[in-house]
Amino acid sequence: MKNLSQHILKGTHEIKDAFLNHAQWLYLGLQDIRLRYRRSIIGPWWVTISTGVMILMLSVLWSKIFGSDIKTYMPFFAIGFIIWGWMSSVITESASGFAPFQATIKQIKLPFPVFILRLCMRLLIVLAHNFVIIFLVLFIVGDGLSWYSLVSIPALILIQMNLVCVSIIIMIFCTRFQDMSQVVATLTQILFFFTPILWQPESLKGKAYLIEFNPIHHWMEIIRAPLLGRLPLIDSWLWCFGTFIFFLIFAIYLTGRYRSRIAFWL
Repeated sequence: MKNLSQHILKGTHEIKDAFLNHAQWLYLGLQDIRLRYRRSIIGPWWVTISTGVMILMLSVLWSKIFGSDIKTYMPFFAIGFIIWGWMSSVITESASGFAPFQATIKQIKLPFPVFILRLCMRLLIVLAHNFVIIFLVLFIVGDGLSWYSLVSIPALILIQMNLVCVSIIIMIFCTRFQDMSQVVATLTQILFFFTPILWQPESLKGKAYLIEFNPIHHWMEIIRAPLLGRLPLIDSWLWCFGTFIFFLIFAIYLTGRYRSRIAFWL
């Protein structure tokens, strides 16, 4: 019990120090974007353009397959596809572990969550670019934005905090067990098909309980529902807060217990 409390205390200090060093991971996240697109004319907007074209083509195709009205299906699919792309990118890139940062880790002493926050910052910038597609779809095809849309801002922050905690857990496990990266990639692909992104929950015809135990569905729903002009269900909020508390405690424990071993695993 004493060791457990010590691990939690050390992990809490490690994560707190990482957040306090916000200048570092904010700068590094921006620098990653600059370096990745330094010889590109429009930079990360290439990702936005390719995502927009994919959403347009797939919306037309899948709306015909499911027999859905394109005016309701395209906003639903566009928001879900972009949010899923953000979530899955954070998860799959976290599966690389701390290996991409091993040169820095072995030379400079930094709180390990700094590297995770750097990754999340970079992908959040890409998400901000892709949100242009969501706005275009909502105003051109959908019903535009409403006051309910403001709810998506705290929802986005809550899901980002969930993803940070999940990334800490995944990075530590995948650094220790490198084969875990393939497991994470496979599970992420499976979750895509079990989450209402391509298909709408109404298509389950009374079997919506099949997605009630999918936390990714609730993470996505508290962001997507306000943008579509309705408030998320209380159950979705409870799921999101519940998963955050669970993953936060687990991330704190793992960080406190294994922070001194990570450099030796690389």
